[in-house]
Amino acid sequence: MAKLYFKYGTMGSSKTANALMCRFNYIQKGMNVLVMKPKIDNRHSTSEIVSRIGLSAPCYTFASNENLLNFYEKENSLSKIDVVIVDECQFCSKKQVEQLREIAENLPVLCYGLLTNYKGELFEGSKRLVELSDSISEIKTVCECGRKATMNGRFLGGVLVVEGKEIEIGADEKYKGLCYSCFKKEQQKANVYNKILKYINIFKEKDSVGEWSSDTSMDNIVLHKPHVVYDEDVQAFINDFKEFQIKNPNEAIIVNNSLKDLKKITMKDKSFDYIMTLIAYVLKFEKGTPGLLKALIEEGVLLKWLKQVKKVINQKSI
Repeated sequence: MAKLYFKYGTMGSSKTANALMCRFNYIQKGMNVLVMKPKIDNRHSTSEIVSRIGLSAPCYTFASNENLLNFYEKENSLSKIDVVIVDECQFCSKKQVEQLREIAENLPVLCYGLLTNYKGELFEGSKRLVELSDSISEIKTVCECGRKATMNGRFLGGVLVVEGKEIEIGADEKYKGLCYSCFKKEQQKANVYNKILKYINIFKEKDSVGEWSSDTSMDNIVLHKPHVVYDEDVQAFINDFKEFQIKNPNEAIIVNNSLKDLKKITMKDKSFDYIMTLIAYVLKFEKGTPGLLKALIEEGVLLKWLKQVKKVINQKSI
C-alpha cells in the first residue's frame, strides 16, 4: 500500500540494518527498490548504506537542496520503481520530506532515522515526518542500564556534550543511546566537569590552601582532632565536586589513602571516570586522613589530575 512510513530509533538501534532487511525482502519478491540517503552521512561510504553488523547496499546520495520528487520521477521513467527506502532521514530538509510525501501517493516510502538530536530536540526532517507520515513506529533498543533507550547522547572524551552544533556525523565512537535517567546523570557529570576545570588556574597559583586547627578551648583542651580549615576556593571545589556520582560503585578503583601512594599514580591513559572517582575517594579519605587534600593541592598532584581530565575531554574520541 502506498504510504509514508517513519521508523525511528536511537543510536545503536539497528535502524540501517532494518532498512537493509526491508530492502532484501522487497528484492526477494522481484521488486525494484530505490535506496537513498543524505550526502552528509559520509561515515562509511558515499555510495552505500552500511550497518554496524556488516550489511550494506548501494544507494543514491542526495544534497540538502536537491529535489527528491524530480529525481524519483526521472528514475521511475527509466525503470519502474516499486518502493523507496530513505536512510538517515533526519537529515532531510522540511521541503524534501514534503517531496517524499508526494512520492508516497504512488508507492511505499519507508524512512529510517533518528527522532531527536543530542539535546533531545526534534531534527527538522524528523519533525516534518512526524507531521506527515501515515505510519510512525519505533525501533527499540536498550540503554547500558537495561532500560529502553530514548535519548541520543553525544560524547567527547567520555563526557556528554551539552552545547554545540546540531549535526556532527559519528557512530559508536561518539554517540550512545541512553534512557532518560542515565542521560540526566551524564548531564550532571558534564556540569561537574565544566565547574571543576576552572580550578586548574586557581590551584596553579596557590602555595597554601588552608590552616591546621584542633579547636582548643580557653583551657587549652583539644575539643576536636586536628583537621584543616580550607580556604574559600578549596571549599568551593569540594562543594562543586559533591555533584559527581561514581558511575560503577561496584567496580570502583582501589587506592590507598596515603600521600605517597597517591603521588605514584600515573595519569597516562587514565579516563575521565577514573580520575573523577580518584578525586571522589580523596575527598572521602579526608575525613579519616586530615590534610590529605591540602597536601595533594600544595604539591601539585591534584593539579596534575585535573590537567589530565582536561586533556581527556579535548581528545577526539571517547
